[in-house]
Amino acid sequence: MQTDTDDLEGELIKYLEKLESLGGIDIFFLGLGPEANAASHLAYIKPGSGATYKDLAGIIPISSSILEHHIAKFKAGGSAVNETDETECRAASHILTLGPAAILGARKVVQSIVDASTAPAKRQSFRRVLDTEISNDLDERAAQMNENPGLWLRLHPNVRSLVLPDLLEA
Repeated sequence: MQTDTDDLEGELIKYLEKLESLGGIDIFFLGLGPEANAASHLAYIKPGSGATYKDLAGIIPISSSILEHHIAKFKAGGSAVNETDETECRAASHILTLGPAAILGARKVVQSIVDASTAPAKRQSFRRVLDTEISNDLDERAAQMNENPGLWLRLHPNVRSLVLPDLLEA
């Protein structure tokens, strides 16, 4: 996707059209992140965002704390991050995320929960995703998904969740 453009929404639409022309997403890799009240975010879809079943993608603000977190993870994972790349990452103000429609349209979803042994909030968020009884009432279900976006994965028929060891051990 072309991101250095004045028409980011137009590029996003082209990107989605290209995905569709290629037959959709075979496998979608994503992470689960903790939020307040043991809720979770999913592919940067945060609680209260209003994401719906029909949403394919969005361009959303990204906080500096999320950027710092991901830069640290890339470095810990052995990725070569040069000064130019890091400066460019730190200057980012928005991020592209695929929405529930794209995630649920993938043939398979692989979710990772990293640093689970040292991040109690991640364990609590994942437990809440697993234990929440999803309502059959569509309006109630929409409210549940908006409050805890990690629940979207419970609607997908082919999900594998991986709980991974700590990457930033001392």
